[in-house]
Amino acid sequence: MDLTVKAKSKDKIEHHLIEDVAITIGSSIDKALGKRTGITRFSYASVPMDESLAEASLDLVKRPYSKITLLIKRNKIEGVSKEDIEHFFKSLTQNLSSCIHVTVKYGDNDHHKIEAAVKSLAVALRNASSKDKKQTGIPSTKGAM
Repeated sequence: MDLTVKAKSKDKIEHHLIEDVAITIGSSIDKALGKRTGITRFSYASVPMDESLAEASLDLVKRPYSKITLLIKRNKIEGVSKEDIEHFFKSLTQNLSSCIHVTVKYGDNDHHKIEAAVKSLAVALRNASSKDKKQTGIPSTKGAM
């Protein structure tokens, strides 16, 4: 799965742009996964970024839940508020309709923490959404997600 996003704010409110991008990404992936037939479903990834380490665990079940722990010290990183960064992950989770846990384990540089968090989630998502040759139906004992 490859995704390129180009976005521009019409109302000049950064919070709306960040939220709308998360909604668009989440709902687009959710739609692309359909009933989630034949996918791996679960995944985990740990990604280092220099002195920082982040982990993401993911279940592509159709129940949105997120636990996001980023350990951000500053109120703004690269001009984006700490609150908006956290809100991005939560909006993505709601619209992807999945269970996502992202934890920054440690680090000093807030930029590196966020980069490691995003990349760990991307790797986990790539793995969880990949086809599982052993899985012919919906990966759930209930038969539905």
